Amino acid sequence: MKEENRGWGSLDLKLKLGLSEIKRPLHFKEGKVVDLHHLHEQGLELKQWLGMRVYPIAVKMLKTREETPEGAIIPTRDWGYKYSLCQSFARSQREGLTIAMFKEDHWCFEPVLGLGLAELPPYFLEGHHRYPDSVRDLKDAAKWCQNMPHLEYGKYQGIVSAPIHTCNFMPDIVVMHVTGLQGTMLLIIKNWIDGEDIATKLSGHAACVYCTVPSLLKHECTVAFPCKGDRRNAGAQDDEVLFTILPELLPDFVAGARWLQEHEWGLPLIEVFKEEYPLKQAYAEEGKMVGLDLKQSPPRPQTYQKF
Repeated sequence: MKEENRGWGSLDLKLKLGLSEIKRPLHFKEGKVVDLHHLHEQGLELKQWLGMRVYPIAVKMLKTREETPEGAIIPTRDWGYKYSLCQSFARSQREGLTIAMFKEDHWCFEPVLGLGLAELPPYFLEGHHRYPDSVRDLKDAAKWCQNMPHLEYGKYQGIVSAPIHTCNFMPDIVVMHVTGLQGTMLLIIKNWIDGEDIATKLSGHAACVYCTVPSLLKHECTVAFPCKGDRRNAGAQDDEVLFTILPELLPDFVAGARWLQEHEWGLPLIEVFKEEYPLKQAYAEEGKMVGLDLKQSPPRPQTYQKF
């Protein structure tokens, strides 16, 4: 196979991704809602193209307990103990589990407030949650608490998560833990889709809230940083961020990934290796001692990655 064959349809890429067939780029209408079959296929394709460590997860808010998807695990009912939301997300990402969380299933209270499963108490709004541990002044701590994104109280009773390629429900959002490079590629694809950047609100706290609630409120993509809880209790890695997209944009993200791959903007990232780079003095001196010709070669035309 020729080295220059880097297109999405090349055999080596098909083998790398483990797909029997990769179709050519398609054009999708903005806002088109995909069915579960295509959601599974497109979510898996995006995951494989990015080379993600864990699966993207489908996340849906539940207005009633009757909306709980068939086969979903409810921690207090099925395991006999409570869980943090970041941990349920992690087990959906890593173990393929469908997990539904209602108020009594939560061990951490931040998502309970953020998802509107309980009213914001005055004590929280006064800033005591952040002061004095992580904000030095109570008034400033109150700013964070009052500005933490949250859904309307009482609108929902629970939340469910499952891997994007096996979920048996249509999600409200799709959440991914991605590396810096993977996040960059997703941002480039977002620009390819509509020319718009992602305006996001960042915090070092409550990652489960910041990766879900802003997208649910504004119906747009968002980026969040893993918090200490996500890192310490749910396995988020040092080089990861959280990237959230809307399920109806998934076909566009896949089309964008295919387009980038077709036009040599894709993965793996091709680096430029400079020949005859500057040497440290000791290296240059010892190189001359062993008979190396360390004079710079005449300039010549160089070929770089196509853009």
